[in-house]
Amino acid sequence: MTSFTRLVGYSALLLFVFLGAALAAQGWLHHETQRLRADAVEAKRVQLRAVLETFPRPPGQWTPADRSHIGAMIGATVGDRGEAVGGAAPDSPFYFDEKTATSDVHVTFAAPAFIRLTLLYQRTAAGLALLAAGLLGLWFVLVAFTWRRPDSVSRSPWAAAQVEMSGLTQLAKTSAAQEEELDRERDVRRRAEEDAQLRQRLLAQSLEGKIRLGHDLHDGIIQSLYAVGLTLESVRTLLASDPAEADRRLEKCREGLNGTIRDVRAYITGLGPENLRRIGFAQALDALVAELRADRAVNFDLRIDHEATARLSQEQSIDALQITREAISNSLRHGGATAVTVRVQHSDGEVGLLVQDNGRGFDPATSNAGGHGLANMRARAHRLGANVRVDSRPGNGTRVVVTLPVTALPA
Repeated sequence: MTSFTRLVGYSALLLFVFLGAALAAQGWLHHETQRLRADAVEAKRVQLRAVLETFPRPPGQWTPADRSHIGAMIGATVGDRGEAVGGAAPDSPFYFDEKTATSDVHVTFAAPAFIRLTLLYQRTAAGLALLAAGLLGLWFVLVAFTWRRPDSVSRSPWAAAQVEMSGLTQLAKTSAAQEEELDRERDVRRRAEEDAQLRQRLLAQSLEGKIRLGHDLHDGIIQSLYAVGLTLESVRTLLASDPAEADRRLEKCREGLNGTIRDVRAYITGLGPENLRRIGFAQALDALVAELRADRAVNFDLRIDHEATARLSQEQSIDALQITREAISNSLRHGGATAVTVRVQHSDGEVGLLVQDNGRGFDPATSNAGGHGLANMRARAHRLGANVRVDSRPGNGTRVVVTLPVTALPA
């Protein structure tokens, strides 16, 4: 075997190895691209579900302006299922359909930057594989040509070897330059992925904060304003018959509005939990009942187990009080109840909260009583890992039971 033959054999072996590595890299890149695509779709799906929880209308009642607004919130285009929106076909790889109770929502969005980089890297790897295959075919052609003209090697073996070595040197330089370019692309992709993950976390935190603020405003401040409105309605009938009582109730309205202003300031400055920690759960519940009663003839039966409230964490106490506020407000506003019972008691590893009334009741399966109230109660319970059950029938009142998991008190 001549030196030229060995050189050709080694070169062919190197090309085989390079081709195998390029094909393996191509397969790995394809798998990673599919995984990143699935992660991007799932992230958009999570954002859409978070927005659907707080949006005032179900998807079946959305207007084009609603879809545009929701699309701007999640960075996508929103439409009906099967509808080509934003110029994207329904078979686009970056879309999904979200099933809801009233309609199916179709969402399309542009490919994230890190996925575009992955696709570019994949195409580069495919190009390298094709280059290796072409070079390997060229070597086979050269070998076949050499075997047909053996005298050419005998005439100038060293010249042919120098030509082959020059080609291998150039190939090595090209491979090194391509490897450096791939390393740079990997760094760019890694930084893009880190930036995307950071933006995703910030967006999720922002959405969670907006949802929680909406629950707090609905269950706290709006209910307080509603109680003040009921008191003002009662003043209208007393202005002529009992001005002194009307004046007393107007003073109570003023105090209620001042309290609501303090609550708004507490939300703004983040001091809301401090009030509950200072006065305690039972006293806060008494103040809540006095506020919602609004001088109406309603009999409240409150039985609070202080050992049970001591087992609740600060977050559990706040959400339990807001759930109680919403349940009592629904009993008075929607149910027209004249008797409301509130119980807080504990058992092994659980604290139970009961709110029951003798109001008109409703059918939970078909009624949308309470607006966002029932949805807010369930959202708060879900955030605490608690169970909430609403039992009601038309004409038989309503019963709300919340079970919160707690830890045992220290010995």
